Amino acid sequence: MTRSRVLWLSVVLAASLAMSGAEPATGESWRVLSHTMAKGIDSSAGRPIGNTTRFLSTDELAVCWFEVEVDGFGPFTLNWRWFEPTGAVYRDSSSVELIPRRGIYRFWDLLKIRNTPAEVKLGKWVVDVYVRTEKLFQTSFLVESPATSYSVQVKAEGFDKRFFASLYVDGVKTGTILGSETKELTFKIGTTHTLSVDEYVQGEVGTRFYCSANSVSASGESFHVFLYETEYYLKVFSEYGAPEGQGWHKSGSVATFSVTTPFAGQWGIQHLLKQWTGDFEGSSATGTILMNGPKEVTALWTTDYTPFYTFITVIAGVITIVIATILVSWRRRPSEMVAREAAKLPTSKCPACGRQTLYVERVNRYFCTQCKRYV
Repeated sequence: MTRSRVLWLSVVLAASLAMSGAEPATGESWRVLSHTMAKGIDSSAGRPIGNTTRFLSTDELAVCWFEVEVDGFGPFTLNWRWFEPTGAVYRDSSSVELIPRRGIYRFWDLLKIRNTPAEVKLGKWVVDVYVRTEKLFQTSFLVESPATSYSVQVKAEGFDKRFFASLYVDGVKTGTILGSETKELTFKIGTTHTLSVDEYVQGEVGTRFYCSANSVSASGESFHVFLYETEYYLKVFSEYGAPEGQGWHKSGSVATFSVTTPFAGQWGIQHLLKQWTGDFEGSSATGTILMNGPKEVTALWTTDYTPFYTFITVIAGVITIVIATILVSWRRRPSEMVAREAAKLPTSKCPACGRQTLYVERVNRYFCTQCKRYV
């Protein structure tokens, strides 16, 4: 409160007390209900504005405010002693407040900071508040230089401290962050940075953790949680049938897997699905499984050789026909050749029996096969 206001209230209340015949308060009963430091004051309501214990050297004021319950009335002498970080008394302020009746009252005192010697006295300040000679309370606050940097806290959730993710700032790895761990990064005020973590973190066999939003932009004080979801691996073993569905699946999801059956092999052999074994049992080509952990399924097959045997029988029959045809052709070939050769030789009839004779080149004569002599 200002000095002029204090004097004005003193005159008014003194006159009222004199007219009413009231005695000054003895000061034997008062009780502090609350107190705080603040950056401002609403004087009309007697309320502090911007409660804090940290002030910058660029702040206008530091306000020491308290609320007290007084049992009595009359003059109420208050004293504020402000101690700078060295321990020396920086300011000693006193005022006399006239209490018209018992009740609850609010009082405050101001310390100017900006453009005063206080702005360079950085560190912990202490304020002692007295009523007459009795100390009501003590409070403290800090005066600091304006910040030149800001901090960003990041946390990885979704896996425990056995595993970790790499932490990147603007694409450059700056370290790692364990599961459920919080790390603080400091940057120069006025700069903007991209913070990111690994998209995937490998867990135990068949388990990994996936972060869909693994990057964030930061330009001021903030806190960000990188949330990972658990994924499990489904293995689908099958010798035939082009298996599908193998891979990573979100925890709690239902995975679908399948094979192609029947599956055609070489030489007409058919492979038929017999059943699934492992974490799923069934005989249909398609199956589903709840992914509440790593899973493995194996397809068992039977082989149908009937088409192969039919094929072999047909081939054997064709080969038999071909061989028989060749043999018959070979048997007929010599006589045909002889006949063809004989047709090329000079011919003559036997004068004795009249039959056709054969020409013998070796002796250059004709031979009658009926008469058994040369003619």
